[in-house]
Amino acid sequence: MSARPIYLDNHATTPVDKRVVDAMLPYFTEQFGNAASINHVYGWEAEAAVKQSRQIIAEAINASPEEIVFTSGATEANNLAIKGVAEAYFSKGKHIITVQTEHNAILDPCKYLEKLGFSITVLPVKSDGLIDIGDLIKAIKAETILVSVMTANNEIGVIQPIAEIEHRSDVFDGAQNLRAKRHRRPLRATQQAESPTSPTNARRRPRKGNAIGYSLPTANSRIC
Repeated sequence: MSARPIYLDNHATTPVDKRVVDAMLPYFTEQFGNAASINHVYGWEAEAAVKQSRQIIAEAINASPEEIVFTSGATEANNLAIKGVAEAYFSKGKHIITVQTEHNAILDPCKYLEKLGFSITVLPVKSDGLIDIGDLIKAIKAETILVSVMTANNEIGVIQPIAEIEHRSDVFDGAQNLRAKRHRRPLRATQQAESPTSPTNARRRPRKGNAIGYSLPTANSRIC
């Protein structure tokens, strides 16, 4: 019998951490109620568990529980974020920036919005798979409402410099100059690689003057 090959595709799907399995088992067997069923004890137990999970996640990423939104997976979360921002900020701008190596769960919604009249800038990557911060700065303009950059690429594993994108003074200065003209800053969003095993997705508390969206990581990735 031949040995199984070494698995190297954890950004596509990954085994569930045993601690997660242990924590979830009661809700697959005994406490299996629907959290939306508010008229019986099974629903109350499920609702309490969801509230507790929301609180734990919020504390982990410095958010408030009301800011945590659960979805069925990364594709839904990405569509919710991109199309939601596009609709919410429609009157302020119709320009979105993303990267050519993004997952289709990002590129497809952007293509959809482009058909509706939005302007989409797709940044190239360097030979090492990273974006050029200078290219990003040049791409931001007064009409920019969203920047979407994948933290960890699901194909080649490269990790984009999210902290540098967020904290580089020249990036903030560029956004600030635009804000002075239009009294706002462009939104910036990051997301983890697509993973069907991601149990939930969440949004981090925005800093003053910004909104930053995240998807919760799978067992093999981390929030930046």
